[in-house]
Amino acid sequence: MEEQNLKRDTSHVPTLEGQNFTIWNILIDAELCTSGSRYVCDTDLAPKSYSTTLAKCDQNNVKALQLILRKLHHKTIVSVVNAYMVKNAKAIWKNINTKYTSQTVTKRGRTWMRWECLYFTGNIKEYVKECSNILFDVAGIGITIPPHLMEYSILEKISRDSDMYDHFIDSMVLSMSSKINPQ
Repeated sequence: MEEQNLKRDTSHVPTLEGQNFTIWNILIDAELCTSGSRYVCDTDLAPKSYSTTLAKCDQNNVKALQLILRKLHHKTIVSVVNAYMVKNAKAIWKNINTKYTSQTVTKRGRTWMRWECLYFTGNIKEYVKECSNILFDVAGIGITIPPHLMEYSILEKISRDSDMYDHFIDSMVLSMSSKINPQ
């Protein structure tokens, strides 16, 4: 059973490259909880209770390290892991969170500029995916925007190129009408 836990399917967890921290953090946290190794990221390597042995804590530390390190881009590893912490899930977890959850003015500004620079370019699936990623980051660093303003902003981004917008709306209407009135 231990061996099975070490080979968990984590394909749904993206590789942390920096800008995708919020979604990565949510998914990797869920994986750590499911594997029973989340607590080693918050506490020192000591038994969680008297019934937990030090060997069990070490096993959970290894599981946490494997889950985390497998999902870090090589550039991220270089920036958050050093030789002194390579065997300590708590130290790596703390370093990652310190680096990526910073709520500095610069971080907020960069995230907002990513939002402002995003526009619909014809591929709705890609647009929705990128919107979601940026909005996760916006929420993650504490930028609050009234929902109605966000809705207007999304519509404005889609309708910026009126020809593309008209084509998009026409395609949707034709698609819907062909489903309603099949010939």
